[in-house]
Amino acid sequence: MKIKAKSLSLLLLCAIVVSGCTGQPAAEEKKAPEAPTPVQVTQVATGTVASSAGFTGKLAPSKTVQIAPKAGGKIQTLNAVLGQKVAAGTVLFTLDKTDLMNAVKQAEAGYQVALASLKSSGTNSNQAAQSAKNQLAQAEQTLANAQRDFQRMNSLFQQGAISSQQLEQSQLALKNAETAYANAQTNAAAAGEMTQIGVSEASVNQARVQLENARQQLANAVVTAPISGYISEVTGAVGEIASPQMPVVTIVVTNPLIVKANLSEAEITSVKVGTKTVIELPALAKEIQATVTAISPVMDNQLKAYPVEVSVPNPTNELKADMIANLKLSGNTQVTSLVVPRKAVFDENNKQYVYKVEGGVAKKVEVTVGEESSDMIEIKTGVAKGEQVVVRGQTLLKDGAKVEIQKSE
Repeated sequence: MKIKAKSLSLLLLCAIVVSGCTGQPAAEEKKAPEAPTPVQVTQVATGTVASSAGFTGKLAPSKTVQIAPKAGGKIQTLNAVLGQKVAAGTVLFTLDKTDLMNAVKQAEAGYQVALASLKSSGTNSNQAAQSAKNQLAQAEQTLANAQRDFQRMNSLFQQGAISSQQLEQSQLALKNAETAYANAQTNAAAAGEMTQIGVSEASVNQARVQLENARQQLANAVVTAPISGYISEVTGAVGEIASPQMPVVTIVVTNPLIVKANLSEAEITSVKVGTKTVIELPALAKEIQATVTAISPVMDNQLKAYPVEVSVPNPTNELKADMIANLKLSGNTQVTSLVVPRKAVFDENNKQYVYKVEGGVAKKVEVTVGEESSDMIEIKTGVAKGEQVVVRGQTLLKDGAKVEIQKSE
């Protein structure tokens, strides 16, 4: 019995020991140390940032030309295709030439008639001139005879051989001869001017001009591109009647494109032709360097601003008209202060922050920003010169996180 009791006690003791080993929580495992987040940093430095004004506009062709025929007519052929690149001189469309060719033939016939009339007028005018010349000679001889008769009768009257009535008759005959001679001189001068030939020559010139106009109208039936560019619109069709008031084809120049902005009186003084700017295109998620190419010297009275044009290079035709463009026109004002790269600053709840690195730990610090350029931004408060701020890896950080500084690529 004693042996059984002893064995039972031993079993109970083992059970208690086993129970104690299984029921007691194991020693807590040590937590693994938090891995530092790799980041890239830069030092807060003193620098200059050009003040700038931001605008939003749309890209537009630098040149737009609407093409219509010079004279109305039915479209016979149409070679223009939407989006097609054309060179200056390329045939875009042609008009029916039937009526125009008939007009040329009619003008040619009129010109030949005028030439024939001129030739005939030349013959008649020569005859008229010779007749007037003969009449002048005859009138001159009559005048000479009348002068001699008057002198003779005047001498006889002085001698008392004739009456005063006979002298008066001789004097009247002299006056009539003088009048006839003057008329003959006028007629001879008019015939010498060959008036009829002048009229015929004018008719020939008129017919020549009409012929040239008819030929030009025929040439205008072939309509070519006045500039090189891209066809942005085709509104006509073969068989339709085209007129000078209705464009058939529109051509645009897309290299360069332009963005139009309107600057206030205060802003216009710091911008000039040649000022560089950066165009941000949200649709393509890219930025492009551009240049101010035109500034109006007169304020738009409705907008109370000065129109400005910015030229955007587009050699590959990647950019399209009417794309939204955000641009900043940098002025001449330079702000000297603490600056950091723009990518170091991030927004959260309408406030700006940076991650400042101290002792291998990133601290989230609120900052006040000022002027900014395409790559740098002014920091007014929040950090000091020489402090390190994170420029890459912020999205993986939280306030107080350990970091591992890596070299910039």
